Amino acid sequence: MKKTLAFLICSTLFFACGKTMKSAVKEGKIAPSFNDTLLDKDYLWVRGFGAANPNHQTDSQRRILSREAAIAHAYQRATEVLYGTNLESHVQIVDAVSTGSTIDTSATGLLKRMELIQTEYLDDGGCAVIMRLSRNYLQETGLDPKENK
Repeated sequence: MKKTLAFLICSTLFFACGKTMKSAVKEGKIAPSFNDTLLDKDYLWVRGFGAANPNHQTDSQRRILSREAAIAHAYQRATEVLYGTNLESHVQIVDAVSTGSTIDTSATGLLKRMELIQTEYLDDGGCAVIMRLSRNYLQETGLDPKENK
């Protein structure tokens, strides 16, 4: 009876946690594949990355600032999902040859109640974070995106 109960508890926890965002760090580097956003029944999950500035002299400086950059990147991703992205593109053609191309994006919106769930550091001092925003909160504010099927 105890084994059956233990199995039921373990399987319930496994399936309850199975829809969260997984790590994008493998062996100290960015994994070959991962998802940037995930929309499940309870949360909008977003991932952000921040690179370390090689000019910083200490690991602490690199880690602190790459973490802040990763958090800002996660906020940007969440804003893009909820509010959309403005895209502006410029291409210059001279004598039938492209001499330059730029693409600028921007997203504007107010986000509150984002939770930082996970922080991981890369071997080079970079950082990856996972943040989430409650679907209940999104529904209350009228920002809830449709779930991808």
